[in-house]
Amino acid sequence: MKKLTIMKKTIITTLVAVAVIFASCSKFLDTDSPSAFTDTYIFANETDAQKAVMSVYALFNQDAFTSRLSNVFTGNTDIECGGVGAAPDNSRRDVWSLEAKLSPTFVDFKTTWNNTYNAINRANECIEGIQSSALYKDPAKNKVMKQLLGEALTLRAYWYYILQNFWADVPYKTTGTKAGDQFYLPRMDRDTILANGIKDLIAIEPEMMWADQLTGGIERINREFVLGMISRLALTRAGYSMRFDGTMQRKSDYADYYKIARDYAKKLMDLKDRPLNPDYAKIFLNECKNVTPVNDDVLYEVAFQAGYGDVAWNHGVRVDAGTHPYGAGSAYLCLPISYMYTFDKADKRFPTTFSIIYYDKDLKQQPTGPTSIAPNKWNRLLLNTPPGAASAKGTGINWPMMRYSDVLLMFAEADNELNGPTAEAKSALTRVRQRAFDASVWTDKVTNYVNTVSGSKATFFTAIVNERAWEFGGECMRKYDLIRWNLYGKKIAESRLNLIQMGIDAYNGTGTYAVLPAYLYYKTNADFTLAFYDIWNKPTIEPPVKDSPNKGDNPDGYTKISWARSMINTTTLEPATYVTTTWRGYTDNSGTAPAPYVLPIHSEIIISSLGVLNNDGYGLK
Repeated sequence: MKKLTIMKKTIITTLVAVAVIFASCSKFLDTDSPSAFTDTYIFANETDAQKAVMSVYALFNQDAFTSRLSNVFTGNTDIECGGVGAAPDNSRRDVWSLEAKLSPTFVDFKTTWNNTYNAINRANECIEGIQSSALYKDPAKNKVMKQLLGEALTLRAYWYYILQNFWADVPYKTTGTKAGDQFYLPRMDRDTILANGIKDLIAIEPEMMWADQLTGGIERINREFVLGMISRLALTRAGYSMRFDGTMQRKSDYADYYKIARDYAKKLMDLKDRPLNPDYAKIFLNECKNVTPVNDDVLYEVAFQAGYGDVAWNHGVRVDAGTHPYGAGSAYLCLPISYMYTFDKADKRFPTTFSIIYYDKDLKQQPTGPTSIAPNKWNRLLLNTPPGAASAKGTGINWPMMRYSDVLLMFAEADNELNGPTAEAKSALTRVRQRAFDASVWTDKVTNYVNTVSGSKATFFTAIVNERAWEFGGECMRKYDLIRWNLYGKKIAESRLNLIQMGIDAYNGTGTYAVLPAYLYYKTNADFTLAFYDIWNKPTIEPPVKDSPNKGDNPDGYTKISWARSMINTTTLEPATYVTTTWRGYTDNSGTAPAPYVLPIHSEIIISSLGVLNNDGYGLK
């Protein structure tokens, strides 16, 4: 598949030149100087109009998105977990520990908030400019302008979606900021914001182009992504969220939005269905190799050119710096063994999801340990061109925003909510599971499994919750799902208690989890890769261990590292520090209390809003 580079080049060019087109917003909903060109000039031709829309895309290339909103801020869940310090430290670790309310001066909260509203303001300017342009009003010439309008509307809807997932009710503005405007607006009900975004996308979707009709393909917002985004927004609108009084609630009209989610997922399935790529690993290998196929799994992914983007720098397989030409990368968010051992051994997604090795400075494989298992979907060693020994950020690996399997599972979820586990809902789940297993075991792992979980609406919903975990591990979607399902607290409690029990059972050798390896045993091959004895089961008889029982014994034996037993302190038999700190801000082991996920607004933004904004409510005080 030939690499599509036009979109990446356009965005990077726009990053350099955008100041010429639109004024930069240095303050939230503020603007320092008028545009260098009038809207009439900018939107008088398709080329300049596209450049203006590219200026909205360009803000995906800022740290506020590349290593904050897209991944770092999405921990800690039952799937993606960042390492938490001994005490709150006014950093990203407070987001992970669910103690962010203690960090209203954390500068990243200001950076991400301002970058998001900058993107929204640019989108608003594009929407107004396009809709008022002569080209858009000319039926014979407005095809491209309608596509650009759809891109701007979707970008605005996406950024508001991100805002409400992190800050709940937020200020809402749908016009470009001009001199004399009220720069600081009060919080708007998130349900109204989501409903308006859904209406916008429903109206423009029929006018948009499919990815295979667009220069840039899946690196531009296309009709299939918009159809999927309508479903995603509708499920979010139908779901629960933190309200001002600190409770989790959903509106009484939630079923209306489940219907929208179902109908628009089904519309995409009917109009532009495609087979899932039979090779699950290939989806992410394509991203590492800069291959962007249309009519495949990925509907839209954020385009990063070499020098931009943080995938496989802070999110992916760890690679230590050395003299080798690939540079350094790490995993801020790792995957707990409580998640790892929910997988079926035959699930082909498992090896793509989990990396229990990392690469040292000499590119020799080393074991990660049970608290630093990395998402294996992205690896800087797979780049077509090594970025250099001193490189770190800026890998150029694209970030997936939606895949077709997501649409299938959203359809199954919404259809089940409305009608129970229908044949169509079962078929959508079946398609996702068939890709996950070899055809030789479909009868057991797919057909029988789907029939079993389809006994009731509740059991089918649980199956969807589980399938989304197995399908999207490391893709940083789980936080949003758990919030809308009102399962965030429950899944934290389950994870914590399961990890503790794993440690106890591994130590005692009895119990539900005693079958899991208390230790992992590995050897280093001649090519410096690792060979593990068994990552699934505790060996009946311990294999020969190097230098055991005495130094020099079993020179060709295995090296062992503590595994499941690491979940407890084997001296005190209390939960290990990893377990007690990972979700420290959530203390309810029954899982019934709301998880305190809402972020505080940065103190400088509150001060400059002259009393309009504050951090009252939402469990923040």
